[in-house]
Amino acid sequence: MNFPTGVTKILGKPVKSVDARPFLEELCQTAFSGYTVESLFGMGGVEESALVFRSGKVVGSVYEYHSSHQTLSGDESIPHVLNAFLSESGILDVVELSNQQVDLVLAFTAVLRLAKPLDKTSFRSLFPSAYNPRLGETISSHAQQSVFSTKESLFKRFGLNGIEGK
Repeated sequence: MNFPTGVTKILGKPVKSVDARPFLEELCQTAFSGYTVESLFGMGGVEESALVFRSGKVVGSVYEYHSSHQTLSGDESIPHVLNAFLSESGILDVVELSNQQVDLVLAFTAVLRLAKPLDKTSFRSLFPSAYNPRLGETISSHAQQSVFSTKESLFKRFGLNGIEGK
């Protein structure tokens, strides 16, 4: 995941020490703009997730299963991101950005955008009751391969596929 650097508010905090739902609700309550990133070692290996906030609303989301090169973005990733917040093994970072920086993140990575922003009341109905370490096994075959997994996929992303080096 490539996000701009901003003001680091939390770095390397164990997720098990965070009461996840109230924590995310507080970010909404305080009109936070920026992102949360969680890294964890799941059943299939390293996994990473991010929630993008703008003025206290979650406007973007992504979840990456690195071992299978699978990336879920936008609405499809929300259950996986919230599940990860309940993990015992995750590490959390929180980075504050300006609203303009958030707008740029969404402009350059539009697949992160949620169809409808989430506010603090949204989490009550979306949070799972417990961590499910096998949630990644439910990914359908149409899940996007990680767009930065190879040089070729990077070229394709920028419309440069078919270019061959000498």
